[in-house]
Amino acid sequence: MSPGKPDVALVRCDSYDRGLVEESVGRTFELLGGVGAVVGEGESVFVKVNALLPVGPERAATTHPEVVRAVIRQIQTVTGDITIGDSPGGPFNRAFLKRVYEKAGFADVAAETGASLGFDTSVVEVALPGGAARKSIALCRAMVDADRLISVSKFKTHVFMRLTGAIKNVFGVVPGMTKFTYHSTFHQDTDFADLLVDVLLAVSPDLHLVDAVWGMEGDGAVWGDPRKIGVVAAGRDAFALDTLLADLVDLDPRVNLPLDAAVRRGLCSGDPGGINVTGDDPGALKVYGFRLPTKKSAIVLLPAFFMRRYSTLMSLRPYPVRGRCTACGKCAEICPGGAIRMKEGIAVVDHRHCINCFCCHELCEHDGIELKLPPLARLLTR
Repeated sequence: MSPGKPDVALVRCDSYDRGLVEESVGRTFELLGGVGAVVGEGESVFVKVNALLPVGPERAATTHPEVVRAVIRQIQTVTGDITIGDSPGGPFNRAFLKRVYEKAGFADVAAETGASLGFDTSVVEVALPGGAARKSIALCRAMVDADRLISVSKFKTHVFMRLTGAIKNVFGVVPGMTKFTYHSTFHQDTDFADLLVDVLLAVSPDLHLVDAVWGMEGDGAVWGDPRKIGVVAAGRDAFALDTLLADLVDLDPRVNLPLDAAVRRGLCSGDPGGINVTGDDPGALKVYGFRLPTKKSAIVLLPAFFMRRYSTLMSLRPYPVRGRCTACGKCAEICPGGAIRMKEGIAVVDHRHCINCFCCHELCEHDGIELKLPPLARLLTR
């Protein structure tokens, strides 16, 4: 370990074979001093997974259940008081949580290991010391009250924040539909990134472990394309983890907007060279050609005076897809801008009220929303 440098354990893991995952996850804990360096005997532990939607693990949108299972087996060497859970992107109630846990495979993990599933929907107001976006926020009580919070996230793209990993996973401590209120309040991507950093600093998980065996590229965080990356990584510093993982897929770490916010605020350097990496050699695990989401706008190609006047004609927009949209109405229910309604069997978006948070795209269970540049922008960016 190097003084002054955050430690990140990086371990190759080529598949979700149970034995291989157990070995790889176990090694990450060993490299960080063992599970006893994180969890005390008999302490309560909340394992905060990424359970975004009721989709199966093959989509690479949620933390893989084999990774969660391996983490629990490690924790069980020191305590049996373990809860698996999240606050997904939808109603924060038992019925929706049950559906998500079952579809993502977490219910099976709980049944096999004896861990509990998180169904406590009570909330607590938590101060955000030094918050750039807010001074306090309502969070899920069960995650806040646990003796130890361990975040087990998924590395993938995100159409709004560009990349999601250790930092953004912590936004799941915000209960259910409250998330969309914050999307409405902080609809500029830089402001929302600041909010994510504020929440991370307030909650401060005791350990972050990132499932990057298979991640997601393209228009994530649900309907992108699964992409093999072949690693699990862990550490106490979410900024260091996200920095290393972005570098691992050959990207400038600051394309991750929450990480960029942290760099701007002087909370980290965003420099992979400033991390003490233990385990496997990052250079030998490098992944090339990793695709980010569709560019959000054509701003970089046009003069500022033009964009000030015509920005609405140049920004990426959500478009419902006939044949895939089922008119279930969930997108209208969650839309922070109130821009969506159902008409003649399909969702209709009023782009005058769209705030470009892309929650509709991210949380549609039917892949019924596409993101496209308007015709003028497509013409200028061909």
